[in-house]
Amino acid sequence: MEELVLRLAGECRLQQAVAMSALEDGIQLFAYPLSEQQVLLAVGVGPDAALTAGELLARRASRLREAGGWLPSLFNDGSLYLVRRLSAQEEEGGDALVSQLGLALEMLN
Repeated sequence: MEELVLRLAGECRLQQAVAMSALEDGIQLFAYPLSEQQVLLAVGVGPDAALTAGELLARRASRLREAGGWLPSLFNDGSLYLVRRLSAQEEEGGDALVSQLGLALEMLN
């Protein structure tokens, strides 16, 4: 998933538009360019998911120290996302990005 996120980040920056992708397990990703230097990443589930907003908030609260950079978002269609700005270190890939993506997936599943 790390490679996909990096590709989406590069694509959204190049096109200056939202880049989206869906994984087989129902997880949805999108990247949004904030500036030439920053990208907003969202990882979420659609409105059909069994996860509720309350459950997502509780999961984040229980791990706030490590998950504080992920902001829970409820979209109009009922989908739930965790949203964060990618740091420069994370945009280079590696352990920081892998760790944060793993954390987001744990909170969404």
